[in-house]
Order: sequence, then structure tokens, then C-alpha cells
Amino acid sequence: MSSSGTLYSTLAGYYDQFCAEVDYPGQCAFAARVFKAFALAEGQDYLDLACGTGAHLVEMQRYGFVPHGLDNSSAMLALAAVRCPAAALQLCDLAGFEHQASFDLITCFLYSIHYSHPAVAVSETLRRSFAALKPGGVLVFNAVDARGIKNDQGITTRLADGADTLSFQSNWFYRGEGEVLDLKLRITRESAAGTEQWRDHHTMTALTFPQLETLLNIAGFDVDIMEHDYKVLRRWDGESSNAIFVACKPLH
Repeated sequence: MSSSGTLYSTLAGYYDQFCAEVDYPGQCAFAARVFKAFALAEGQDYLDLACGTGAHLVEMQRYGFVPHGLDNSSAMLALAAVRCPAAALQLCDLAGFEHQASFDLITCFLYSIHYSHPAVAVSETLRRSFAALKPGGVLVFNAVDARGIKNDQGITTRLADGADTLSFQSNWFYRGEGEVLDLKLRITRESAAGTEQWRDHHTMTALTFPQLETLLNIAGFDVDIMEHDYKVLRRWDGESSNAIFVACKPLH
């Protein structure tokens, strides 16, 4: 049996298991260090874009931040509400939220900035993030440079669900030109009754780091690009294809 649809909604209950190897605490510790090093805003109002099931929200709350989350999946937000009851949650696309000078810190991890498509939507997401930050606030997100995307088999995670076995496969495909980046997802459940398979496809936006930096500058941000290493704060060496963008909203 094979079916297609929005896997993030259909199988939201399995999302945390599939992401068991994601270092949410490490990412949040990094975000807290970035905030301490770069932010000039004095509050701790925090927004996580594409918050999913709220793993970043509950971790950032431990650092004293007031959590807010945004996601376009109601199923994901329902789980986030259970995980982090204190969080204010909003059902919305990345390029569609509206806040004015409300947050001191905004994050968007797991390469979710690429979900804004096409490039004009990325630009709108960045513009709205700039408007949503208080003066001196910081936007932090990770990204991949289109020139370094490898069209391989991606990542496969296997886990047990009672007597059944689930496997989750995700991989990016870039055609080598243009702004279309394909994210292909496949989940397979093997049981005594047979095999079920779900497939999904997301059209994401491929950008080079110079293009992304330009969009941030146009939005009004001061930009620092850091190495994709959550253990240290180290500026990007210009070589790797994964990086963390630290975008600061000026005080004036």
C-alpha cells in the first residue's frame, strides 16, 4: 500500500522519534550564546519559526525565554502545546506571520528557512522577521548553500513501533541551477499484515550563501555567518556548504 500527502501532519506522532538524533539542547545552547554575544535587546521574548512539536520552545524556556512558536501544521502545534504549555502558538506559513517589534530572539533551525518558496517568499519571511524583532534583536537560522548540495540517498532512520518496524528516509535533490530544491520524504511501516508506505514531496528554495546574505541585507539586517558547529561560536571559513546565519536588527 502506498499513499501520499503531508507526512508532517499524517505522522506527526512519530516526528520526535524520527528526529531522535537531532541535538535540540545543543542548538538551543548555541542560540542562547549567540543571543548573549550579539543581542542588544534587553528582553527575552522568543519566537521559533517552524517550531514543529516544540522541542526548541521548551529548551529555550529553560534559559529564561518567553516561548512563542509558529508552524503550518496544526497536528504539530497540538503536540507542541502539550510539550510546552506556556508557549503561545500560531498556525501560519513562514512568509505570512505579522508581528511588530515583539521579539528579542527568533530562531529557525533544521534548515526550515528553505521551506519558504520561491525566493521571493524567503525574502518575505526575512522581511517579516525583521519587523517582528525589537531593535537590537537577533534572528538565527541554519542554511545550506545550493552549490554544495549532494544528490545522494539522504538520511534513513529506522525504529521499532511495537512489533512493527518504521523507516524514515529524507533526501534533497538539486538540479544544479535555478532556485528549486526538492525535499523527498518516504516512510515505510513493515508489519505482519504487510507493508505500508507514505511518500511526500516539498518544493524548497535553493540559494547560495551570497544570495541569502544579500536578501538579509535588503531586509535591513547586519549579518554574520558562522560555522555549522553548535559547540562553538566560530565565523564561517567560506568553504563549508552548511552554515548558521546570525542576523541582527540595528538599534536605529
